[in-house]
Amino acid sequence: MHKRAFTLIEVVVVIGVMAIISSVMLAHFPRFNKQIAAEREARKLVLALRKAQFYALAVREFNPTFNDDPFCVNPPVRFPGYGLFLSIADQSRYFIYGDVSCSKYYESSPVEEIAEAANFESKISITSIKGFDASICAAGCELDEISVLYVRPGPTTRIRSGGVDYNYAEFVLSSSDGSVQKKIVARFTGQVSVE
Repeated sequence: MHKRAFTLIEVVVVIGVMAIISSVMLAHFPRFNKQIAAEREARKLVLALRKAQFYALAVREFNPTFNDDPFCVNPPVRFPGYGLFLSIADQSRYFIYGDVSCSKYYESSPVEEIAEAANFESKISITSIKGFDASICAAGCELDEISVLYVRPGPTTRIRSGGVDYNYAEFVLSSSDGSVQKKIVARFTGQVSVE
């Protein structure tokens, strides 16, 4: 009767194959980790856009002491449209704001309009903002900042920067070394996607 067992050579081969697979996985782990972080932050940014849209649709109150003026005749208004504001100057965070001044853009004075602020993970930042419009810049204009505002009561979507309205905008999130990028596209129709 023969007992079956592994030979020393078989054990060494299996350990060698496992070592090769482990080293390949470890070599690609940092990039995989950056891809996961960029994907997570892109999804959070899309959720922030949807949250601003929901606030506008739900007619969310910004401040009970402000004027109940649905026509924006006497700002600051109590029930504003809501939007998302991004800036290259502040690459690590973005804001959901209430347009209480009725300017169709984020303003910090005379009334601070920030409803919520969110920070990107330390490994991820916003590195590019582009606005697209066939009559202004069909190939995309590089922008320093942008607002995606959901105006009540529609909500109509206004994508705006520097007093100019765009049909759609692209935001690029990048890892700290630039090796991983995720693009978020927001359109005036309200559609938002991650590419």
